[in-house]
Amino acid sequence: MNRVGAHCYCSVIVPGPWWNPLTYELQSPLPRGSRLKIPVGRGTRFGIADSFFPTPPEKGTFNIRQGKHLSDNSPLLTEKTLDLIKWTGKTFLCGSGEVLKVSVPSSILSFPGPLVDFDSLDGENQQTSGQYEENFLYECKTFSRWKKIVELLEKGDSFIALFPEQALAASFFALLPPAMQKSALLWPSTGGKKLQDAWIAARKGSVPGIVGGPGAVFAPLPGVRSIIVDEESSGAYRTYRHPFLNMRTVAARKALLEKASLTLSGRLPSSRVYLRGKPRCTELPPRENVKLVDLKNSFSSEFQGIAGSLPLSAALFSETARVLSMGKVALWLLDRKGYAGEVACEECGKPILCSSCGRVMAWEEQRRRLRCSSCGKVSPLPETCPSCRGVLLSGKRPGLEALLPVARATAPDEKTVLIWDGTKPCGKKAARGLTKDLSGGGIVLGTRSALTVCDLADVGFAAWVDADSEVRSVAFQAKFTAFSMMWESLWRGNSGGGRTVLLQSRRPGFGWQKGMVLGWDHFWNEELRERKELDLPPFSFLLEIKSPSLGLKESIMAQLEKIGLYPMDPGEPPLVFWVTTPSPASVQNVLAPYFSIGNSSTGFPEITVWID
Repeated sequence: MNRVGAHCYCSVIVPGPWWNPLTYELQSPLPRGSRLKIPVGRGTRFGIADSFFPTPPEKGTFNIRQGKHLSDNSPLLTEKTLDLIKWTGKTFLCGSGEVLKVSVPSSILSFPGPLVDFDSLDGENQQTSGQYEENFLYECKTFSRWKKIVELLEKGDSFIALFPEQALAASFFALLPPAMQKSALLWPSTGGKKLQDAWIAARKGSVPGIVGGPGAVFAPLPGVRSIIVDEESSGAYRTYRHPFLNMRTVAARKALLEKASLTLSGRLPSSRVYLRGKPRCTELPPRENVKLVDLKNSFSSEFQGIAGSLPLSAALFSETARVLSMGKVALWLLDRKGYAGEVACEECGKPILCSSCGRVMAWEEQRRRLRCSSCGKVSPLPETCPSCRGVLLSGKRPGLEALLPVARATAPDEKTVLIWDGTKPCGKKAARGLTKDLSGGGIVLGTRSALTVCDLADVGFAAWVDADSEVRSVAFQAKFTAFSMMWESLWRGNSGGGRTVLLQSRRPGFGWQKGMVLGWDHFWNEELRERKELDLPPFSFLLEIKSPSLGLKESIMAQLEKIGLYPMDPGEPPLVFWVTTPSPASVQNVLAPYFSIGNSSTGFPEITVWID
C-alpha cells in the first residue's frame, strides 16, 4: 500500500492507448490501486491510482487537474494485479491503459457507488507465502493429462486453470470432483453481469479455484498458489484484437509475482518452453496411422470459375469410405474458407484485400460475397480491381465450398455432409445438434477450427487435403502452425491415438512432416536450428507494427534505424512492417512519443509482439 500526505499528486492509469502517465492532484491520501474519477478532455473517466509524489511534475503546456477519490473502502486492485497490468503493457507495447480495459470489466471500473470492502475479506488477508516453480506436463492423450492436473489441484491450494477454448475449459471443469465443482468457478467467456459477478467473487477470495479460457488469467483471485496453462502452445492464447497479448506469457508473469507454481502442459510445447525446459516427446502414433501421400500420384479436381485445382488421392476416398462404413466421421481439412481462397485481377495479378486488416478476401459462392480470411469482414465483389481498375476478376485456389459437391458424391445419401469453417458460433445447443447429426458418421469439410468436432463425434479419419498450403504463409511460425494442427488431429478427442491421419503433399515425409512420425522433439530440434540462424523468436522478439498512416510508418521506421534496428517492409499490407529486437524494452523510448495523448487525433500504431 502506498500512502502519502493529505495533499499529493498521483499518476493514474486510464483505459486508453496512451503510454504517457496522466497526472492529477488529490486532496486526500488513498492506497495504490484505488479507483478515481478524473477529468479527461471535456469529459470524465474512471482510472486506477498508480504512483504518488508530493510535488507536481515540471511545468509544461498543461494544467494539473484534480481527481476525485470514489467512496470505496479499499482499493479495487491489489499491488500484484496492478504490477501485472503495468508489466503486460510494457512487454506487449500496448500501454497499461489498454490492458486495464481487458482485465477489469468496465461495469466495475465505472461503478457509481461504493464497492465491496475487499480489505475486510478473508481472501486477501490469508495469503500464504509460496515459491515460484515451473512444471511441465506433456502428454498427447487429453484425458490422461487432465486427470494428472486434477490430482495436482486436489491438494487444496487456490488455483487458476487456463484452456485455449471455453469448451475445453467446461469439459475439464466437468472432470473435477463434485465438491471442487461446487466451490470452484467456471469463468464466463462473455461480458455482462456474469463476468461482473465472477470478477467480484474472485476479488473477494470467496472461490478456491477458477477454470476458464485465456481471459481468466486476469481473474483477481488473491493468494493464488497454482496456475495451470493447458495446451500452452496454442495460438488461441494470443488475442486477435487490440491489445495483442500472449495470455500464456501473462500467466507465467502472474505466477512469478504471486510466487505460485506454474504448470505448462499440452500435446506439445511452444518453442520458448522447449528451449527453456527441454521436455521430451514420450508418445508416438502407430506408424500405420500416419499416411503420407504424394500429390503427384493423385488426380486433379477442377472447379468452375476457379483457376487452379485440388489434387485428390485414392487414399482420401478409400479411407473415407472405410470410416463411413464403420459409422464414424471423416474430416477433410483445408484452411481456405469459401468457394475460392482469393479473388484476383487477371490484369495486374493482385488479390482483393480486406479494407480493415489488409488480408486476402475469400469468395463465398453460396452467399455471393467476399469474406476476409482473417477478421471476417464481408463485402460485395467490386466491379473493378481496386489496384488497377481492371474488369477481369477471377477466383483462385479452390476452397471448402468447392469441395462440397465432391464430398456429397463420396458419402452415401443417409450420411451427413457439412462445412465447418468457424464462421458460425457453436453454442451448447448447436454442439448437441451436431453430435446427433454425426452419430451415424459423415463427412465434415473444415478449416483448422473443425478439429473441435473431434470432441463432439467419433472421428476415425482426418485428411489434410493440401498439407503444403498450411506452410505457404510468410509468417515465421508457419511450419509450427501446420505441424501443431496436424499433430492435434492425431490425438484430439476420445479417439485420440487410434485415428488415421492423411497428409496430401508434394514432398511427403520431408522437412517438418518427419515430426509426425518421429515426434515433436525432432520437429523442434530442426525448426529451432533454422530460427537461430535467422535470429527469429524465441531467440529474439519480432514486432509487427501497423501504422495509422504512411507518413507515421516512415517516421517510426526512421527512428528505429537510428538505434540500430532494421525494419522489414513487405509492402503489402502497405501500412504494416516488421522488426526484430533483443527485447521489447529496447524500443520503448523510440515508440513512446507516438503514444502520447496529444496524438489522439492522428491515431496510434498497433503493435503485435511475437515471442515464440
